[in-house]
Amino acid sequence: MARYPAAPWVTHGGDWSVKDGALRVNGGKGPKVSIDGLRLTDFQLDVELLAGDGAQAGLVFRGDGFGEGVGAFRGYYVGIDADDGQLLWGAHDPEWRRIASQAVCLKGDAWIHLRIQAAGENVRVFADDKPITDDSWPVFDGVDDAFAKGGLALRALDGEASFRNLTVQPFRAPRVGRGYTNPVQPGAADPVVLLHKGTYYAYTTYTLASRGRQRGIRLFTSRDLADWKDEGYVLDADDTWGDSKFWAPDIVEKDGVFYLYYAAEERMCVATAKSPRGPFRQQTKAPMEPASIRIDGHVFEDDDGKRYFYYVAFGDGNEIWGGRLNDDMTSVDESSLRMMVKPDQAWERHQAAVTEGPEILKHKGIYYLTYSGSHFQSTEYSVGYATSDSPLGPWTKHANNPVMKSTSYARGSGHHCFTTSPDGTEMFIVYHRHESATRANPRKLSIDRARFVPNPAGGPDILQIHGPTTSPQPLPSGAR
Repeated sequence: MARYPAAPWVTHGGDWSVKDGALRVNGGKGPKVSIDGLRLTDFQLDVELLAGDGAQAGLVFRGDGFGEGVGAFRGYYVGIDADDGQLLWGAHDPEWRRIASQAVCLKGDAWIHLRIQAAGENVRVFADDKPITDDSWPVFDGVDDAFAKGGLALRALDGEASFRNLTVQPFRAPRVGRGYTNPVQPGAADPVVLLHKGTYYAYTTYTLASRGRQRGIRLFTSRDLADWKDEGYVLDADDTWGDSKFWAPDIVEKDGVFYLYYAAEERMCVATAKSPRGPFRQQTKAPMEPASIRIDGHVFEDDDGKRYFYYVAFGDGNEIWGGRLNDDMTSVDESSLRMMVKPDQAWERHQAAVTEGPEILKHKGIYYLTYSGSHFQSTEYSVGYATSDSPLGPWTKHANNPVMKSTSYARGSGHHCFTTSPDGTEMFIVYHRHESATRANPRKLSIDRARFVPNPAGGPDILQIHGPTTSPQPLPSGAR
């Protein structure tokens, strides 16, 4: 089954056999088969694997100490868990430490093509039931420094597993040239980005100063999404209703007037300016009505010119609601308000039941309600989406949410918006992440690529995110 030359296999538990060109295992507690004497540093590995019902199938790399037993190894492990449809990446030394996990589409008895590219601290993991090509995006593109060199083993857990077409070759990470590495701007959270006359304007919750959220909304500008300039407060607390808790802005332009939507004292407000640089002021210092409109406002303009307003209300946890925005841009048609989604899935309920930060995309006539789930201080804070053929639902949540999940190298990744590269050929998600593994603030601005890909099961295209990343990435297309 292996194309690796003269591979001397050593088994560690389980009943291993070869059938139809595949190496199969059944029984045992965490059975493994290692390649004797192999030591890997930087490499590309390809293998096809098949996990039986409720089982895991994967590989240990940069490992040693292989023996019989579930935890009888040191090193990294990447594998498919057929029980819950997850791709896993973790480290064992001496206890298991999850680095990243992601729900993936598994087609019954389909073989999964797994590719691992390891170069220094950067590990990229691809998984697909089709051949991986140059156009494929990794499921994980992360960094970890626990293991730099070691052996290779195939591993199964909790059932039958099969492996075939294993290849290993030297690998050198492609040169990025001028690029960026996340995070790209400290102190900026809950971003919304406006691209106006070649400049990106990022309106944010300011977290670098301890009293930043009591001062107003902070503006950063960029020409390429990667290098940002702090422009100070574009909205000051003296020019608006409310005294503190200024966060989660949104921005739209109509007839030469810029409308800034933001939360203050957990109520939504609207301020205006003639320039995207502000200063923004409320003409009438009052929050939006009804009082159930609380935080995280977002305006979406449809192809027919109609505008819709989405926000978070406090009900059964943090729920996302929506309705029609009136022509005055500061009030809503209350008769149209209805709930969009609520936190009824496990990934949306870490530390608190929360769905928040709504952002609408429209693609091939389908509306995508993207949002973040769980409390923003949770290390499990992540991004998912739901689809509908109407801007006000009903909505169907994506089967493999979340589509951008927090990892050990990018915790708390969420509360996002979308924009395009300078030449308009690439879509980017702009989001924040935590300061560290133990601190949420000051949160930091990050960017990663996004795209739509065909759904192998049929139905609406899938929103795919190349992220969160903490490794060098090429600059957005058209950046100078």
